[in-house]
Amino acid sequence: MRLLNKIILILFFSFFGYASIVDDYITEKYEKICTFKNIHDYGNDEKALSIIGVSCIKIDKIYMLSYLINKLKKTDFGRKNAIYFLTILMQKKLLYSYLFDNMPLNSFNLPLTDYVLSYVFEKIKNKEFQKQDGIIIIKGAKEGVVYKVYKNKDKMYLDEYMNDNLTKRRWYR
Repeated sequence: MRLLNKIILILFFSFFGYASIVDDYITEKYEKICTFKNIHDYGNDEKALSIIGVSCIKIDKIYMLSYLINKLKKTDFGRKNAIYFLTILMQKKLLYSYLFDNMPLNSFNLPLTDYVLSYVFEKIKNKEFQKQDGIIIIKGAKEGVVYKVYKNKDKMYLDEYMNDNLTKRRWYR
């Protein structure tokens, strides 16, 4: 059944000229999709740009979202995705300012997204964390998951642990 769904999606989107990015998305080749070339090539196609944006989020290249946001303005679907992408970027920038400049976050009410920075943003905003040696420690929603947020030089790091084992390291500027 899953293979049939993939084939139907590929056939459907091939009529609109972007079957290759849909196929790459289905096969989780997000790195191949999240490129400046694709943003340029699909610059007027809000569905394709949305696929590119979600792919960038999946590989933590959220800096690429700023190149998509202003292009997503012609359709209801595009504008909603622009808001989603902008929310993630704003949460990143606010967390960065919190870490480097001690800027308070409690006055910001942003939508909760499915991206990890959104979860971390809410926990820090609501002071639901511990701090140890300059590292912010946040319990994850899933049992055994812990996030550690810290700064090093000009980067903000977000380390994800499962049962005390580092599973993913993300960094942002």
